[in-house]
Amino acid sequence: MHVDIDNLDMLKDIIGEELTDVLNIYMETTPDIILKLQEAVATQSVSTVESQAHTLKGSAANIGANQLSMISAELEQKAKHSDMDSLPGLLSKIETESKAVELALADYIKTF
Repeated sequence: MHVDIDNLDMLKDIIGEELTDVLNIYMETTPDIILKLQEAVATQSVSTVESQAHTLKGSAANIGANQLSMISAELEQKAKHSDMDSLPGLLSKIETESKAVELALADYIKTF
């Protein structure tokens, strides 16, 4: 599962309808983070990969996108240790998982 629905339901219980705003903001900002990651991996900008992966890790965790958060954490650690060879493969996984998360969130928002 790409998004922890129980986590989303808990957030919905706490913040109610405002959860749709939170999820929409996530879906609006994530493509820019991924674009920055793509550029940073292409130019081998380790510090940018690390910071953008850290941002994505946290925002994904906040909405229950646990797999995306874990892959982002792995990317962050690989960048931190300058393991440049593994970055493109992890970025590809992030791109794929992020699309799946976005679809899952769009479906979830329809339930409001």
